Amino acid sequence: MASPAATIGGRVTRNTASMLASRVVMALAGLISVPVVYQHLGPREFGAWIVLASLLSMAALLDLGLGSALVREVARAQSPADRDLVRRLLGLGLGWAVLLGLLTLGVLGACWPWLTGLLRLGELAGEAWHATLWMIVGLVASAVELPWRAVLEGGQRYGSLATIGAGTAVLGAALTILVVRLDGGITPLAASAAATGAIRTTLLAAAARRRRPELGPRWGRVGLDDVRRISGYGLRVQVSSGAAVVNVELDRLVLGGVFGTAVAGGFDLGARLLNLLRLPPGFALIVLFPAAVARTVAQGTGWLERFHLSATRYFALALAPATAALMVSAEPLVRLWMGHPIPWAAASIMTLAPAYAINLIAGATTVVARAEGRPGLETRYVLLSVILNLALTVPMLWLCGPLGVTLSTALAVTLSTGYFLFHFHAATGRPLAALVRVVWPPIAAATAAGLIAAMASRFLPDGPNRLDAALAVTTRTGLTMLITAALLVAGGHLGATDGLRLQRLLRARGTILSPAGGGRR
Repeated sequence: MASPAATIGGRVTRNTASMLASRVVMALAGLISVPVVYQHLGPREFGAWIVLASLLSMAALLDLGLGSALVREVARAQSPADRDLVRRLLGLGLGWAVLLGLLTLGVLGACWPWLTGLLRLGELAGEAWHATLWMIVGLVASAVELPWRAVLEGGQRYGSLATIGAGTAVLGAALTILVVRLDGGITPLAASAAATGAIRTTLLAAAARRRRPELGPRWGRVGLDDVRRISGYGLRVQVSSGAAVVNVELDRLVLGGVFGTAVAGGFDLGARLLNLLRLPPGFALIVLFPAAVARTVAQGTGWLERFHLSATRYFALALAPATAALMVSAEPLVRLWMGHPIPWAAASIMTLAPAYAINLIAGATTVVARAEGRPGLETRYVLLSVILNLALTVPMLWLCGPLGVTLSTALAVTLSTGYFLFHFHAATGRPLAALVRVVWPPIAAATAAGLIAAMASRFLPDGPNRLDAALAVTTRTGLTMLITAALLVAGGHLGATDGLRLQRLLRARGTILSPAGGGRR
């Protein structure tokens, strides 16, 4: 009979694998559709589309972290009384979604004349407004899906989430390609995106009702104390998760307003490729949060301590060499995707990748903080990140031009993440040295490997067409990974235990993030 640890470990692995596979499908759908959209719209109109999407992404932050709070409530619900309260909280989420749409419509409508000048939309202003109206419809659809998504995530039903996410992503990409091939502009694009969002919400609601019929949202009175509790938790989490959104979307808006929408579009292309690096750890963290809450309740804080160091180590082992390889291969990677060089796309990858990797390596620490009910520990560093980004943008913009915008974001993310790690360990009485010992070997090895691969790149195959670019990406990435692995093995930081865990992961019988054991350090 399987032990509870093995059962939970296998579930985490299956959930992570299913969500990762879904995200890969979604990313591939985007990678296929974006070049078609860029080719048909052109740099300026594509950039306008990106800037409008940034505005709506900022508006989506007004959900105040309700989605994360509802996931936590669903995961903790055990008794019939708990489930009845969760149903009423889910109903509250549906009402807030409608209010969010009305608030966004009012604010954007009042500010639109000013926004068109600020964002340098020019003759695209009329079409951009019609596209914005459709985008608001899509925003409401995404907000309405939050309660249903919370039921599935809190109940760890990630298979349904993965299937629906992947299927609607493929549908959305197909509609997007169809629209632009019929010479549609950004308004039909926004309409197709809104339709896809509505379909996704409908499918999620059906899946949630089928999997957890006892947790259907219902209207009912919610106590003020419960509202304060979930809003307080959700707001603290939203401040944390929203900082990354603010930083990235602010970059797009600043670039669009100062240098024009074409430059903002080039930055967006680099950011999309960079997001491939964030797929595995990002979704592992989503899956691990409810699992960590349940496991900590069952086994206590001792398990959480082991999980913290082990998960951080494996995140560093995966992310550090991947980041180095991405930076070395950035320019040919853009050419491989788009068929020709795109100004600022490769530069944005090389400036942002290290900062995002450091932030993701700290992701296990954020899971621990949230599992312990301390999301407020993230709040200071997140606010610091936004403040630093705002403060650094103008001087870096003056010194470095468009590149200064992404450099200011990278510096803000790196400095604030370092502050968070120091503050978390000081506030909880944990030794920071233990964390440093598990992350420095892969970071040092990957840095050395990246420098060597960069110096050797002029001797490696390359050329102007896509086949040459593919060969350049393959050789540079392979060389970086090979050198990193050799350095880690030679230093005794990667051992046979890690290989066994990888084999168990591939057989879906264990979990790479299990806190038991570890390789040599």
